[in-house]
Amino acid sequence: MKVKIGMEGFTIDSAHYTPSSPGNEQIHGHTYEVSVEVEGEVDEKTGFVIDFDIFKGIVQDVVREYDHKLLIPRKDADKIEMKGPFVVLTKVIDHPFATVEYIGQDIAKKLHEKLKGSYQIRLKISEGKGAYAVIEYP
Repeated sequence: MKVKIGMEGFTIDSAHYTPSSPGNEQIHGHTYEVSVEVEGEVDEKTGFVIDFDIFKGIVQDVVREYDHKLLIPRKDADKIEMKGPFVVLTKVIDHPFATVEYIGQDIAKKLHEKLKGSYQIRLKISEGKGAYAVIEYP
């Protein structure tokens, strides 16, 4: 029997640009809210699908990679130049745009890899109030 467990309340503060959306080509930021569910079998030795502490640590490690970064599509990585009296931190994603749909896919894929591919992932990522994407991976 498959069981789903989940955790909510993870946040990512990041900037991006979306040239595919007229009016949003400029760099702007969001606080993304992330919730993650995993589906798997209950381990009879532990009683868990996955221990919540382990699960929380993995999700925190992955979302930290995106936090306080400028999110850049791989195709633009060599075109970006920023300098000034500040630190520039970027995160390149392997998608054509840094939209909430693709950011969510990138995070879900990384979670799946860190969880050793043994779970079905369902990730909900909100871009502000009322706007979100739901990704199921794989």
